Amino acid sequence: MANNFTTKILAEGQLSATPDFTLYTTPALTTAIIKTIALVNTDSSTRTVNLYIRKSGGTSRRIIPKDVNLLAGYSLETDEVYTLGSGDLITGDASSGT
Repeated sequence: MANNFTTKILAEGQLSATPDFTLYTTPALTTAIIKTIALVNTDSSTRTVNLYIRKSGGTSRRIIPKDVNLLAGYSLETDEVYTLGSGDLITGDASSGT
């Protein structure tokens, strides 16, 4: 069986202030290996951010400390490798959706 690997950006945009905002859902019959998650605060104010992984049908598990302060103009990158199966989610929220 051949393995097909594709490098791609899985999500772009803006975190919502709504808890458990879905950033990425692993498609059916797919395994996703996440090597980097990067967040950038493009606002002029410090914002708090949260990131989670939720296995299909499971409970969300925090993957960064709770309410990380992300200063204006700064970025946050995770260097942890996460393996997601079909239906698994990456979710997050921020103190403001602007």
